[in-house]
Amino acid sequence: MVITAVLSTVSLLLLLYFGCFAAYNYAYSIAALFPSRIPTVVPRPDAKVAVVVVSFNEREVLADTIAACEQLSYPGKTVIVGDDSKDPETIDLLRKLAADRGCLPATVAGVGDDVEIWESERFVVFHRADNVGFKAGNLKALEGYLRHRGFDYMYLLDADWRPQTDAIERCLEVIEADTRIAYVQTKRLYHHGPGDHFQRCLAINEEACYVVDLAGRQRLGHMVLFSGCCALFHLPSLYAVGGFRAGHLTEDIDLSNRFYLAGYRGVYLGSVANVGEVPPSYRAFRRQQERWAIGSARTFVEYLVPVLRSDLDLRTKLSLLRQNAYYTAALGIEVSVLWCVVATLCAAFGGARGWAGSAMAPVMVLTLFGSVLPLIVATGRKRSWSDLLYIPAACWISLSVVHTYAVANIKGFRRRAQTWFVTPKTNRRRGHVRIRGARRIRAVSMVTLLTLAGAYAAAYQVAPGSATARVLIATYAVLWIPSMLIAAWKS
Repeated sequence: MVITAVLSTVSLLLLLYFGCFAAYNYAYSIAALFPSRIPTVVPRPDAKVAVVVVSFNEREVLADTIAACEQLSYPGKTVIVGDDSKDPETIDLLRKLAADRGCLPATVAGVGDDVEIWESERFVVFHRADNVGFKAGNLKALEGYLRHRGFDYMYLLDADWRPQTDAIERCLEVIEADTRIAYVQTKRLYHHGPGDHFQRCLAINEEACYVVDLAGRQRLGHMVLFSGCCALFHLPSLYAVGGFRAGHLTEDIDLSNRFYLAGYRGVYLGSVANVGEVPPSYRAFRRQQERWAIGSARTFVEYLVPVLRSDLDLRTKLSLLRQNAYYTAALGIEVSVLWCVVATLCAAFGGARGWAGSAMAPVMVLTLFGSVLPLIVATGRKRSWSDLLYIPAACWISLSVVHTYAVANIKGFRRRAQTWFVTPKTNRRRGHVRIRGARRIRAVSMVTLLTLAGAYAAAYQVAPGSATARVLIATYAVLWIPSMLIAAWKS
């Protein structure tokens, strides 16, 4: 009886914890099925828009991205490359592109002496000597230039993103409709070849964030995240909240919090699409997710109290807290995996008869289908039905980095100094991208794999006459064993 009571209590707490995340997934998945009504106006024709491309040793994609930006139909745009490259070939390429466009060296008041500026009326290269403060440091330095040159708006892109031709016009129609709108986040889609099965799995996960999650937020009036790029900013609003914070690993979530706490808001515009890349390899993906999780954990700590004490309405406040806590779910997953082993063995060996079928089922359903449903809805909205076959693998890949997330959360909570990992950009060119493996993560994943496999096999063999218990054990095995196998093999 005591064992049953303890198992049931802990399971209920886990159910509540994951239920909070699952509730948002279900709500956004349903809301995304209905169109959002976004007010628009005819924008003023003379707004000065900077199309900013941020780069750091990304020679493979820069020329094509710049060419795509120059094809944007808005006449009052200037393409600006904010570059921190140390690679001589990348720097030479940018100088050549600047020379071909008639750029001349320029000095601008308020911009540091370590910045090299090549400038013409419609194209600018803004090169810093070092990547101080990471991407946010680059943008912080660039703010002085944008302010001095009198730009009204900034359409921000990473070095591999190609926007649709009328992206600026569509965003201006929205952002000028309400003075409280500080930014318009647009949709991000990912290209992959027919044989790029791993990249297709990553694309399914990433695109669900835009096709379902952000679309659902917009429909319900929840907090809309600025997701790092492919967004149009109203620059006076950006300056009003202090601009970008140099040195932050997730400058997007940090900035989103400050906008909402200052009374501004964001809008998601799913009718505007940009096409970019997912990481080219599993190790690149794992390192990218590690950076995101570290920065998000830091943001969670920094903004928990300010958000709780703010005057935001409850709907916005809760959705903002959910966003900040997004990656902390990994810590709960770690606890639930350990608890699953203990509970399964206790139930199987008779320590808690009748418990597994009733208590574990809700936890399993919420943790599994709460994350799977957005992928299914996204597949339906895109009419890409063959993606349904890839959803199991996409889920396994997502769960395979749970140990990485957990360690990253601890680093972020402790606010330890970190280096900036640049996700490799290949411009769809095949080739081996060399990234050092994570031996500790691989070892922990192997131990987890063997422990889970042994526990599930033993529990399944001696499950006390309960068909439900056997089904639950088999389901968890199908979910976790492939995930840990991927982590142990690929990390």
